[in-house]
Amino acid sequence: MEVAMITKVLFFAYFIVLICISILAYMKRKNAKNFQEEYYVGGRSFGPWLVAFVWATSWTSGGTFIGTPSVYYSYGWTTILWQAGAAILGICGMLMIGRRISRFAATHNCLTLPDLFVERFQSRTMGVVAALSIIVFGVAYIVSQYTAATRIIETFFGFDYTTALILFAAVTAIYTIIGGIRGVAYNALVQGVIMLGGSVIIAVIMVREAGGLAAITQAQLEIDPMLLVPPGPDNYLPLATGFSTFFTLGVAVMAQPHVITRVFSVKDVKSLKRAGALISIICMIWFFALFLSAQAARALIPSIEVSDQIFPTIVLTYCGKYLAGILMCAPFAAVMSTVSSLTMVCSSALIKDIYQRTSKEEVSPDKIKKITYGVTLVLAAVVVVLSLNPPAFLQDIVMFAINGFAASFTIPIVFGFFWKGATPTGGLVSMVSGFLVLIGLYVLPVPTNLLGFNPLIWALVISSIVMVVVSRYTKKQKDVFLAELFQ
Repeated sequence: MEVAMITKVLFFAYFIVLICISILAYMKRKNAKNFQEEYYVGGRSFGPWLVAFVWATSWTSGGTFIGTPSVYYSYGWTTILWQAGAAILGICGMLMIGRRISRFAATHNCLTLPDLFVERFQSRTMGVVAALSIIVFGVAYIVSQYTAATRIIETFFGFDYTTALILFAAVTAIYTIIGGIRGVAYNALVQGVIMLGGSVIIAVIMVREAGGLAAITQAQLEIDPMLLVPPGPDNYLPLATGFSTFFTLGVAVMAQPHVITRVFSVKDVKSLKRAGALISIICMIWFFALFLSAQAARALIPSIEVSDQIFPTIVLTYCGKYLAGILMCAPFAAVMSTVSSLTMVCSSALIKDIYQRTSKEEVSPDKIKKITYGVTLVLAAVVVVLSLNPPAFLQDIVMFAINGFAASFTIPIVFGFFWKGATPTGGLVSMVSGFLVLIGLYVLPVPTNLLGFNPLIWALVISSIVMVVVSRYTKKQKDVFLAELFQ
């Protein structure tokens, strides 16, 4: 597809703006007394708008603009149930557990999710196990984001897949090193406004081009009647799967390390409450607008060779050369935001939660800074290799990573902060069992959606049972500590 030069120039100019913002963030953090606190949680100084947009862009990202439209396009109207949980993720994540976790993290100087487990359960082993889980699923998640960005560059500039992949990896590694979480947050605010407005604009354009909802419905009926009714083509979303996916995308967001740690950066409880409401509104508008765009796209473009390319294709085809240049920046920048957040989560897991936690010698701040930057570059190289053969559907790997995080961390977080009876051993065994059940359902020769339920449901059930049973028969924590935690 031929792309106008002005469209490419606008895209490139926007990218330069993001780099400039990252440089400004670097100037602000370079003299920080505590490198890790500033690099990973922004000195705990963010207000509601920054927290809301960095949370939302970390959660939605490339999956929202590349993988999600691909699923909407391929399986039709029933997929609205697949993302229904997104409308409540702000309430679940922020209002349900955010305040308690934010307060605890600030009091105990937690910078990472494993820090949270170490301090809550007073178990260094649990911190290391959590870090290993983050690396496994975090790398998988980053692969999905690399793939999303590469699809955009492929479509936009006509590069081959490998060249586009290497280019994105190099740029994003530098972007992450320069900006840290402050750069990610500042850029997320700019990106989020464009993503939100862009989603609505594209939806209006696409529905109009397709002739309205009635014409879209008629066109899809002629292509495949199953696009209009549950469970969709190829029995995509049975009732049980739809219910469990709602749960995954709504409630389990609280266990995504690159998302939940954003509450560590908030400056006060008032900001946290406002951010929760903002997140719900933002995500509901994003997903519904993209859903309408994808349904219109199926009516206008009945088939496409690579469905992950449907979003960039409709933008370049129907939005005009000037608007396309701006709108195409949104998904690309969102991918960069999520990749930066995930990369920092994985690097912190390797450095702070494994290397520093197991090291017998104290590591100097200068050495930590150099190691952090080096690990970021190594992670980029590893992910490039793993991204060379992407899955047919980008969202498949996104869901694997989301489920993996949720299976490992949801129960230890919920029980740990809402049940006094949760013990260190119970938390550790619960985390490991959730991890193993989820991996097993993906690896072993059994149906992934056993009895129609998302594998996460089974992992959470087993993890909950293990938490309760093991905690009943293992050593409790001191009453003084629990009294302070549950006051």
